[in-house]
Parts: sequence; C-alpha cells; structure tokens
Amino acid sequence: MPDLTVIESRCTLCNLCAADCPARVITLPDSGLPQYVEGGADRCYICGHCEAICPTAAISVDDPRLDPRTYPETGDDAVIPPERLGAYLRMRRSVRKYRQSPVERETIEQLMDIVRYAPTGINTQSLHWLVIHDTVELRRLTGLAVDWLRDMAKSDSPMKAWFDFEGMAGRWDSGEDPVCRHAPHLVVAHAHREALTAPADAFIALAHLDAAAPSFGLGCCWAGLFKIALDQWAPLREALALPDGHVAYYALMLGTPAVRYHRPPKRNPLNIAWR
Repeated sequence: MPDLTVIESRCTLCNLCAADCPARVITLPDSGLPQYVEGGADRCYICGHCEAICPTAAISVDDPRLDPRTYPETGDDAVIPPERLGAYLRMRRSVRKYRQSPVERETIEQLMDIVRYAPTGINTQSLHWLVIHDTVELRRLTGLAVDWLRDMAKSDSPMKAWFDFEGMAGRWDSGEDPVCRHAPHLVVAHAHREALTAPADAFIALAHLDAAAPSFGLGCCWAGLFKIALDQWAPLREALALPDGHVAYYALMLGTPAVRYHRPPKRNPLNIAWR
C-alpha cells in the first residue's frame, strides 16, 4: 500500500495534486494538508502525477514496488521543438544491417531506463523484459526459428502465399539471417497472460524503445518472423524459458547500424478525417 508524504513547510495548498489525480484519491481538507480520501491508498495507481505536478516538490508517493531513484527537475529543458522532433522521428529507420560488435550492457540499461517510463494501462507497469545480449545465444534461438521455417516449408499453410519459407531456410544455410538479420541482440517484452493491459503496454513500450534507440547511436527492427515462430513453435518457446504464465508480446532486434541513412524516404499522404 502506498504512502503519501507531504512536507508542510513546502506545501502551498494549491490543490494541484488533488485536481490532477486521475484516480481522485487525494483531497485537500479545510485547513489541512493533502491526504488520501478514505480508502484512497488502496485505489492509488502510484502514477506519480501528484509528485510531478507539485511546483514546490512538497508531495511524494512511496511504495515498496517503486524504484527509489529520482531524477532532477528538467522543466522546459525537456521540451523538444516540433521541427527538431519531426526531423528526428522521420529519420528513424528499420535497421536490417548491423555491426557485429556488441552493445555494452550499460548502454542498453540506460536505454531501457527511458523505456520504463512508457505509459501502461492504469499504471500497472506489468511488463517484464528479456534482453538476449549473448549473440551466440541469439543465434541458437534464431536457429530454432529457422527449424520452424523448415517445418512450414513442408506444410500446406496459407502463410506460404506470403512467405518463401523454403527460400528463407536456404538463406540461413548459406550464412544469411532472414529472421534476426544478424543483429547482435534481441529485446523481448513479456508479461503474465492475465495482465489485462499488457498487449497494448508492450507495443507502446517497444515503440518508445524503437524511437529512443537512435539517440544512443543504435538501431532496431521489429522481429516479426521471430515472433510468429515463437507463437507457433514449441521448441523456441521452451528455449526462451519465460517465467510460468508469461507471454512474449513482441521483440525488437537491437544493435549498432552498419549503414547510414541520409534523408527520410517518401511516405503515403496523410489519411485523416475530421469531425
């Protein structure tokens, strides 16, 4: 159960914390400091809006589930002008050619420290992460995905209209990697299958990872074939060895790009309706 702490000497009784609380569990009683409403601690999302909005840093929420680390106030420094943000995001590419040098774990941890701030439904924060950092292990797992390709090549699956399973397996045999593109690492988002908002949470968080990676000089690609193989091939699921009851929602290849892109490509016109 979370604790709500208010530093009386800092609190100006502005009521911003109560007004911005999405769960409406904070109240400002007459001649009193902000506090939980009756039963409010049980209904608190632990989202931290009250901490973030307080102009004098007078209020905090503490809970054993929370990482105690804090970050300095950034204010307007965190605001990126639209033209800069647009230029940055338009240059984002799906990277399919990687340098084989590994990315340091400390760098990936810094990247994931940003990703953990992605929004989750009702602030459940139910996502878990598996980083396949050992490239040899990733190649072993990719080989199991290729076994699925071989099995599909012998089947009458309608997916054969979309994928050249036999050709992709042959490319693997010749030294190519049509599944994970020789990426040095793979990041898997997973959660317990009963976590209600986990499917959407995983894609939101992975999109944050995909967007943030270039700021570290890294690139990503959504590992679609790996994910389909994981869903359909028991040996690969067993080798991934997620905790009991957990489901892998998607995975991203990660590494240092071996190529440089100089400009954004063309895209379809914006398709938007207004009401």
